[in-house]
Amino acid sequence: MPARTSPKFEPLDPRLRDLYRAATPTEKLTVVVRLNTTLIELKSAALRSKFPAMPPAKRSELLRRWWLTTRD
Repeated sequence: MPARTSPKFEPLDPRLRDLYRAATPTEKLTVVVRLNTTLIELKSAALRSKFPAMPPAKRSELLRRWWLTTRD
């Protein structure tokens, strides 16, 4: 198994950093919820594309399993 390396991040734009710092906990949570929703929608679309004949209930099951077990 290859060793895991830390991701390399580009420096954060100071304006964006200041917005994050000024955001309330509720605003930060709202952003996380929006990002998670987008991620789930993208994965759902990928599953529909890869398995077009699969019943929606089975696709939902795969999506839930992916969401709960993903490590990357």
